[in-house]
Amino acid sequence: MKLLLENWRKHLLKEAQVKFSGILKLMPDPDVTAEAIRLQGQIIEQDPEMVPLPEDKLHVTLAHQSVLKPFRKILKNMELPPPPSVSLNPKIKIAVEGDKKSYFVEVNEQEELRNYINEVMTMAGGAPDPEPGRIFHISLTNRTGNPGDSIAYTWEFMK
Repeated sequence: MKLLLENWRKHLLKEAQVKFSGILKLMPDPDVTAEAIRLQGQIIEQDPEMVPLPEDKLHVTLAHQSVLKPFRKILKNMELPPPPSVSLNPKIKIAVEGDKKSYFVEVNEQEELRNYINEVMTMAGGAPDPEPGRIFHISLTNRTGNPGDSIAYTWEFMK
């Protein structure tokens, strides 16, 4: 029954979900995912060496595992509040670091996501704004298609 309900929610309801898997990540709603896939196609047309991240791996990292480690047990068992809706800034950006190369787009709702992570951290007993330099974005492509091979993009990276 639980699997049936999860499939129904995933395929019929158009809502984003937040998941904890070491990192806290926002899995965007189907419309945002479809837009991300469209942008992946544009990237690959322009830069054929890029590999798209799989559809089920497209996400917005809300907080990295390094800042969440002390709250791991709490977050695993916590019912997370519903996340804000997000939309993509259609301006595709590129990050290059050594032999790594990633294309990504920022989400428009930076402040809303910062407020959301602050709410979650407060609920878990942590300090708000655990990563003040985080820019909320979705990595679209890199050289391998493995999300872990994308470049971490923060304000510090831009300096």
